Amino acid sequence: MYASLMPDLIAIEAEPAESIGIAQRAGFDGLDIRFNRFTDAVIGFGVDRFRDEMSAAGLRPGYCSLTAQKIGVDAYEWAREIADLPRRAGVARELGYERATSVVLPFSDELDFAANMAMHVERIRQAADILADFGIAFGVEYVSPKSRREGKKHEFVHDLRGALELLDEVDRPNAGLMLDCFHWACAGESESQIAELDPSIIVAVHLNDFVQGRSINEQTVMERLLPGESGLIDIEAFLRGLVRCGYAGPLTAEPTHPRWKDVPADRAAKQTADSILSCLARFRGGATATSERESHP
Repeated sequence: MYASLMPDLIAIEAEPAESIGIAQRAGFDGLDIRFNRFTDAVIGFGVDRFRDEMSAAGLRPGYCSLTAQKIGVDAYEWAREIADLPRRAGVARELGYERATSVVLPFSDELDFAANMAMHVERIRQAADILADFGIAFGVEYVSPKSRREGKKHEFVHDLRGALELLDEVDRPNAGLMLDCFHWACAGESESQIAELDPSIIVAVHLNDFVQGRSINEQTVMERLLPGESGLIDIEAFLRGLVRCGYAGPLTAEPTHPRWKDVPADRAAKQTADSILSCLARFRGGATATSERESHP
């Protein structure tokens, strides 16, 4: 497992070429990219040049966004995203990206559970089938906090069990999960539930922590802390589950919080890299936090 940076999760608004330097200086081993926003920027920079600069910086591909960031967007937006998916996927694959993700919202104000399930199955199949031609896996993230579905007309998938049932219906070999320790903890799930997964189904992983002074039901997706910052989420158990199942992919912090808008990019990236590496060091029994580039020449 290796630390990877998705810049906008800590309010860094930088194009991918600039993000290479930010990730390298902070000590990340990987870089995540929103190709749904930045495909044209990467093409303009030069795909070969971009790949060379990533390699020179010692960065490997993490995960990426190729479709809409939420499966349940309106039909017009989904159709527009799908129409451009082969072009985006082609660029991503040229750069070595093999992991793409999107989010399953845990509610709908229009569709009941059965109709929402049918829509998600159809769209995930649609994206997965296109991405399969490029050798890219498509992971979907379930969202667990009660605060995210309170007051909504229809609840939808919001835990690991439900996500696995959704994927059973999708029935595509390259369709899998994006796991987030925040949602895992909010759903009251266990280390063993992760350990029992086939590692090929885990496409990407998010790390973060709970805000102090709030119950599980009061936690909100828009206010999360750096992994290990409060110690309220048992990140070591989460990581043990990943190791036991054989996951070896990127670890991306998602400490979404308004505070990041006031933090300079390099400082935000360094704090975020240090938090992931510290969690890994504690998990591995190490005394210091170092990137894989430093610890494995």
